[in-house]
This record gives sequence, structure tokens and C-alpha cells, in this order.
Amino acid sequence: MNEKNAYIISLKFAPGLKKEFEVLGKNIRLKRINVKYLLSSEYAKLGNEYEGTEYVTKANGMTNIVLESLKFINSRKFVEIFSLYPPMFLCFYNPHPLNPFIARLVKRKFPEAIVAFYLHDPYKPNKNPYGTSKAAYIALVEFIQALTVKHMDHIISPSEYSAQLFIERYPKFKGKTHIAPLLIPDQRILNVKKSWFFSMVGTAHQATGHDSFIELINYVAAKELRYKFALISSSNISKYLKRLSERGRKILNVINREIITDSEINEIIRQSYAVFRLDREVTQSGVIPVCYMNATPVIVRDIPGLTQHVKNAETGYVIPYDCTPEDLVHSMEFVKDNYTRLSRIARMSYEEIWAEWNWDRYYSWLKLN
Repeated sequence: MNEKNAYIISLKFAPGLKKEFEVLGKNIRLKRINVKYLLSSEYAKLGNEYEGTEYVTKANGMTNIVLESLKFINSRKFVEIFSLYPPMFLCFYNPHPLNPFIARLVKRKFPEAIVAFYLHDPYKPNKNPYGTSKAAYIALVEFIQALTVKHMDHIISPSEYSAQLFIERYPKFKGKTHIAPLLIPDQRILNVKKSWFFSMVGTAHQATGHDSFIELINYVAAKELRYKFALISSSNISKYLKRLSERGRKILNVINREIITDSEINEIIRQSYAVFRLDREVTQSGVIPVCYMNATPVIVRDIPGLTQHVKNAETGYVIPYDCTPEDLVHSMEFVKDNYTRLSRIARMSYEEIWAEWNWDRYYSWLKLN
């Protein structure tokens, strides 16, 4: 069979990554190469299925994922897939116990195939902000990633900070490393009616700062300041919502479902003065380029994973790590007073760094012809 086949593999559901591997697949197809997607079945809920997609896994939660993986290891599922459509290139997204198994299989059966890993978080230097159980989970993920990395020809990091952490964690890696930011298709909503929210978007857990966001809302409500807020998350946020005062509930718009569409997220972001990222520890945030695509500034804590992309008083506002509600209100006032300028620079940053038309700039090393 003379067909050239590339595989994009994401066996653990991560809705924010879907836009990224869509762009990769689109550009590989332009080279007249077949693209096969091996995905978690959860991606089917997002719609827009691609030709060549096969939903391989379905488990959620680490215990169920491990049990499901053990069943695959004892089957010939992947041998059959790759024998039918021999791979010339594979790119893994998102850590999964099957990744090192698949990579080893491919390198053994198809030694000429190029194998890459888009590695979002090489490791967390400080796991304390996540709490005991989440820190243990992160340590397990890092162990699985280490097993995967040793079979890789290429590591793709989404930022300079991520690349720096990779070098620290894997100083003896013999493959090649590249920096390629998360590329976002231009889905900006134009002419949307502004609601002028200050919003928070994304996963909620102990390290994401949702507690500070709720404290801010209660403070604003108690002071009777004229601000409105929005909170978008697919996580269980009930413990945070319980902390809201009665007045706080009246000034907060909540979207909380398992599946939230890009259009819903873009609409809220576009309606906002700014989006908060109050993470206490993070390698980088995929929310930031989506905000910039929508010409929306971002307010962040002063940590490397966020300040690498948010420039104070240019594309948003940087607040102290140990910020108070007063600090947050001050940041809101600054953004409101300077919104037009910040919005323009944020959009320029998207176009220069994260827009999908920058693909050739970041992937010139990928020779598949």
C-alpha cells in the first residue's frame, strides 16, 4: 500500500485540545497525506467528526482508564489498525497509559515512522497548591509521560516556559525539541452585544483560584459596586457556588455543564471586559489565546506560566500572587478604563502568535513529503 498515513492520538478527553489537533490534521492533509484520528469517545460529544476518526477509548477517571488500558494491551487492536494503514507520522496529545505502549509498538513495527508528543505540562515543580490527592494524580501522570517520552523522536512544547521545564525534567532526552504554541482557528464573534462581564473560564480545582474569584464577587456585592461576572466551567463547582452571598448570586452568570461549546465560550469571553486566570501554579493556560482571539484582555496572578503570555498594562493586567479583593477591583478598574487599547493589543498578540495561519512557522521541521 503506497498511501501515506499520519495519526493524531488523544485517548484521554481534553476538549480544549481539539482545536489544536484540528489545525495539525488540516495542515497535514494539505500535503496529501491521510490523517487518522484515534480518540476518546468523549470527543464525539463535541461534534464535527473528521474522516478517518476512530473512537478507541471511553473510560474517565484514572482507575477506569488504567483498567481499560490493561484490556487493550492484551489485544491486537492497535496492531490491526497500524497494519491496515501503516503510519509515517504519529502525534500524541494528552497523557494516557496506552501512549507508551502504542509508541513502542510503532517504533518496533515501523522504525521509519516519526513519533512526536505534544507535551503540555512536562512536570509540576510545585505540587502543593493542588492538594494531596490532586498532587498524587499529577505524579502518576508524570510517570506515564516519562514512559512515553523515551520512545519519542520529537517533543513539541506549547511555550518557552514549558520547554524550559521539559529540559529540567529530561536533560538526557536524545530527540529533538520544538516550541509550537496552541494554534487557535479564528472564531471571533463580531458585533456581539456587550454585557461587560468580568469572567472566569475553565477547569476548577484547588490551584485554579476559583476561591479568590468567589471572594471577589462577594466583596463587590457587599460594596454594591457596579460590576457583573460570569463563570464557565465543566467541572463540579458546587462547593464554590455555595460560598456565594445572596447578593453575589445576583451578579453572577453561571454556565456549568459537562459539554460547553466553543461558541458559548467565545460569546461570554467576547462580552467580557476581561477574563480572570487566578491560577496559583500552571505551565500555561489555553484560555489565554482564546481570549486574545476574541480581543479580550486577561487578568492573571504573577506566576511564570501566566506572565509569559500576559503583559501588564498591554494585553491585560498582572496582580500580586497574594492578591486581595481590593487588588482585583483595582485591576478591573484599570482594564475598564483602558479597554480599547488592551483589546486591540490582545488581538494583535493572537494574530502574531496563536492564529492558525502561523502553522508553517512552527512546524517547518515536520518533513512528511
